[in-house]
Amino acid sequence: MNDTARREQILQAADRLLRHYGPQKTTVADVAREAGVGVGTVYLEFSSKEAIVEELSRSRYDVVLDAMRAAAVADGRSFGERLVGALDARLRAYFTQADGGAHACDLFHCGSPAVKSASERFYQEERALLADLLRRGTEAGELDVADSDLAARVLLRAYKSFAPPWIFMEERDEVGRLHAAMHAIVLGGVIARR
Repeated sequence: MNDTARREQILQAADRLLRHYGPQKTTVADVAREAGVGVGTVYLEFSSKEAIVEELSRSRYDVVLDAMRAAAVADGRSFGERLVGALDARLRAYFTQADGGAHACDLFHCGSPAVKSASERFYQEERALLADLLRRGTEAGELDVADSDLAARVLLRAYKSFAPPWIFMEERDEVGRLHAAMHAIVLGGVIARR
């Protein structure tokens, strides 16, 4: 087995265990046993359990970013529709990821330094994506944003309750209704007046 295949085997094993037991109750020995490799082999690929958790957390966040990016570049839609689409895609991607097991949301939100690191990286990329969308929408005359980076930061602060762990504490239909209402309130402030 080559290094890439072995690394992927270890990540898949860790993913199964983390979704079921969570980061706190999963050990490197558990991951090795689940992957069918020795503990030393796991350490050849990853410096620690935290490194495994961070990589898995980053991959979860990458799914969310990919969904947002796809919605943000949708041709033929206004920039307001693209912004709403990106935020809706974000919520749907979070929900999809949460369906992966009892502890699936732990890779988005928990006290682990590895998850916090992945979360911070995601936030920076998410903010850049929204800032770019707001800047391009303003340049096109469809949006009215003086400082796109500041506006992206404010939008993300406003939508923070539509991210883990908060969205997993209520019924999805209710979260969806509140999310749509948030769009109506927030986006009224960025649509250009004619």
